[in-house]
Amino acid sequence: MTSDGLARALLDALPDSTAVLDHSGDILAVNQAWQMFALDNGGRAAATGLGVNYLDVCDRSAADGCAAAAAAATGLRAVLDGAAVYRELEYACPSPAVNRWFLLRITPLPGDKTGAVTSHFNITRRKLAEQELGHQAAHDPLTGLANRGLLCTQLNAALASRRNPAGRLRVGLLYLEVNGLTAINDSYGHSAGDEVLLTIGHRLRTQVRANDTVGRLSGGEFAVVTPRISRDALDRLRQRIADALGQPYLIHGHLVPVPVRLGGHLAALGDPADSALQVACRRAHILAEPG
Repeated sequence: MTSDGLARALLDALPDSTAVLDHSGDILAVNQAWQMFALDNGGRAAATGLGVNYLDVCDRSAADGCAAAAAAATGLRAVLDGAAVYRELEYACPSPAVNRWFLLRITPLPGDKTGAVTSHFNITRRKLAEQELGHQAAHDPLTGLANRGLLCTQLNAALASRRNPAGRLRVGLLYLEVNGLTAINDSYGHSAGDEVLLTIGHRLRTQVRANDTVGRLSGGEFAVVTPRISRDALDRLRQRIADALGQPYLIHGHLVPVPVRLGGHLAALGDPADSALQVACRRAHILAEPG
C-alpha cells in the first residue's frame, strides 16, 4: 500500500467525522464518517466536501445566529494562525428527531505543512447521562417535582427579575403542608402515604402554568412559585389548588379526606426568598378536616 493509500485508510478508519484543512480553511480531505454524517442529515458533498472553505461554512452559520459556529470559527482561526496549538468545543446539534451533542477538536497539522485537522466526536450519551444526573440532583426522587434547592433557585431568579411592566406583576408563592401524613402512614402504611404525596404532586401540576415551578420541600411540604402574576390571578390559582386538594384520596379502596394547610404570598421584586417563603407558610391554614 502506498503512503497515500495508507493515509486514506487511516483517515477512513477514524470513527468520528474528520476533515483536513489547509492554512486558509479549505477542506483537503474528509473521511467516510464525515461523508456519511452529511448524507444522513441532508447535506451535499458540494457544500461540505473537498474544496469547500470550512471557515466560510462556520461564518455563514454564525451569521444565522448559531453561537457554536461562531466559537468554532474563532477556535479554528486561532489554530490556523498559529495562535493556539489546540482548541475544543462542546456544542448541541439537534435534529427534528433527536437531540445530539458533539465535541469539536481542532489540532494543527504536524510537520512542515500548515493547516488543521477538525474532528467531531459524538458525546450524546455522556451529555444525556450528565443531564440525568443533574435532573436527579435537582428533583425529588419520589414525586419528580423540584426539590428545595431548585425551587429556591427558581424563586430567587423570579424575585431578581426586572421584567415588570409598570410594576403590575409580582411573584406569587403558595405553600402547602399535608397535616395527616403521619396518620396515613400509621393507619395504611408508608406506601399509601407515598401514593398521597404522588397524587398531590399530580394535582398541583395540573393547575399551574407552564412557567410555574412546583416543588416538594420535605416530607409533606410543597410549594409553588408563580413568576409575573397579579394578585387576582394568584387568588384564582390558590382557589383552583384548594379545590383540587380538597378532593378525597383513594387509599386501599376507601375515599379518604386528607387535611392540607395552604397559604399564599404575593412578593415584590427584590424581596428575600426566605422571607417570602416564611410569609406564605405563616398564612397557611387548614383547607379540610377528615370527615
